Amino acid sequence: MSSRLFPLLFLLSASLPACSKMDPQECTKLRDSSFELINQASVCNQDSDCRPSEWPGCAKPVSAESFGKIHAMMESFKKGKCDEKPTDCKPPPPVYCQEGLCAFRYKPFEPPGGGMKIE
Repeated sequence: MSSRLFPLLFLLSASLPACSKMDPQECTKLRDSSFELINQASVCNQDSDCRPSEWPGCAKPVSAESFGKIHAMMESFKKGKCDEKPTDCKPPPPVYCQEGLCAFRYKPFEPPGGGMKIE
């Protein structure tokens, strides 16, 4: 009977670390590292090199390379069951490559009523 019980205990002990929460300091390091990547200049050659970030905080224009690194950090953050305050973000505008840097493509400002009227 003990030979049957050993594999079950091994599986149970291996699954326990997956259920535990990550140390809050490690969570903060992941978040800080992600923000560092977001705040760096995101160099690009074409529009397809740019993407909106999905974490942390509201979307920012980042390079596809940074997006991949940030996404991996986000997955670790979620798997570690780190606490995060919900954000109230608007949908981001399209992202494109502007003069070698990733940026948002904002619509031109139009004042209410169609602008200045000359009579």
